[in-house]
Amino acid sequence: MRVTRAAATAAVAAVLTVSGCSSSGDGSSAAPTSTTSGPSSSAAPSTTDPSSDAEAQAVAFVPTYLGTIDDLYLDPARPLDDLYEVAVAPEATAQATAIGTFRSQGFRQIGRSQLVTASADSVDPTTDPASSPSSALPTFVVTACVDVSQVQATDASGTSVIPADRPRYLVARLTVVNPNYPDASSWRVSEAPNRQAQSCDG
Repeated sequence: MRVTRAAATAAVAAVLTVSGCSSSGDGSSAAPTSTTSGPSSSAAPSTTDPSSDAEAQAVAFVPTYLGTIDDLYLDPARPLDDLYEVAVAPEATAQATAIGTFRSQGFRQIGRSQLVTASADSVDPTTDPASSPSSALPTFVVTACVDVSQVQATDASGTSVIPADRPRYLVARLTVVNPNYPDASSWRVSEAPNRQAQSCDG
């Protein structure tokens, strides 16, 4: 049984396994896979280089995004509008669809995922926050490895819908943008394709 969600399209079986990131994944995720803590994401930096600051802020935003996705899967009463605090289309639309389907089928998530690493490995070449911070729209591609081994999902009868052989990790490439840069609170995820993996290196 699979629940597609544009970004983290996946099976409810693989659900909580690859779910926290999605937007254009290889269809290997479906439920939440967020994390509220992450070694690789640090607080917003205070360097004098605007470009470096933007990159650090983008990376530091990842745990917030993943944590919110987890919260929405864990609490069926939480409004889907909360997605717009951490995502924009097409990711927000994809997540809303996936979470709505997950809830409508009576599935419940148990446990949270943990961010293992997160690093910006690509920057949109059309942006240059250092030269025009007021009009720049920084866009970073952040690669995040998430441990989803503690995330489970059950159906209405309490039966697990997660395959026993589900890979432990989810590797996602999140496109993180800031429409109101340099406002540090305006970072959002616009895409989050992901894949399941046996390790963060593979």
